Amino acid sequence: MSSRRWSTGFMHDVSLRIVTVGLVLVAWFSCLALSQAADVPTQSAPRHAGDSPHWAYGGEEGMDHWGMLSHGYMTCETGSHQSPIDIMMPSEDRTPERLQFHYRQADIQAMHNGHSIQVRVSPGNELQVNGRTYQLMQFHFHEPSEHHVEGKASPFEIHLVHRDRIGHIVVVSLLADLGSGQPVVSDIWASLPMQAGESVPSRKLDLSALIPDNLHHFAYHGSLTTPPCTEGVHWIVMKNKISITQAQRDRFVALVGHNARAIQPIHGRRVLDE
Repeated sequence: MSSRRWSTGFMHDVSLRIVTVGLVLVAWFSCLALSQAADVPTQSAPRHAGDSPHWAYGGEEGMDHWGMLSHGYMTCETGSHQSPIDIMMPSEDRTPERLQFHYRQADIQAMHNGHSIQVRVSPGNELQVNGRTYQLMQFHFHEPSEHHVEGKASPFEIHLVHRDRIGHIVVVSLLADLGSGQPVVSDIWASLPMQAGESVPSRKLDLSALIPDNLHHFAYHGSLTTPPCTEGVHWIVMKNKISITQAQRDRFVALVGHNARAIQPIHGRRVLDE
């Protein structure tokens, strides 16, 4: 064999090896990126069993013990800006935040995550706060309400969890009284997952009907209300309540149970009336 033919064959073999190694590296980094993206928490979105220590609302794994279940949950016990809080009026006035909801029809999927009914939302529903855009990631439900106003809980609360491009979280809280019901809630309740770990088929739903016409609200800085209780969450608690029916409340309790974290110390935080 001539040196030229040997050189050509050798270079061909090296090229194949380089391409193979390159493809393997691309695949590995792609998997790593997906894994890291999946691990970014949204607010109050309890992780699936196996990803982190199990927690509950009562008993040995209940909220009084969250901070001791895992090093990653320590903020639940040691944090100074925890949620929920009791909103006492009069609160501090300031120039109102500019809220703009750009909600529309979306693909939604309800799942029973063991701690709530969580509704995952397809991209495209946005909230703007003073010009900064946040994407609606998911929303979920609490019974009774987690936030109180002047010492009083509401029968129900919905958390609309938003996140911007760099991970800042805004949660919009909708408090609910018992009444005639709310169209979006009624549509979701028509097909609920019946047990933990179960999801129902995705479907389309117009989410704009969730938002009250009057956007007056309270605002403060707090945390996730479930482990890991991460702080730095901007809370917007709407003043105008929506309604759910007694039957809807009873069905939720039968499926999930009571899932409200206890009121947390305010530690001198300002609650803004906007």
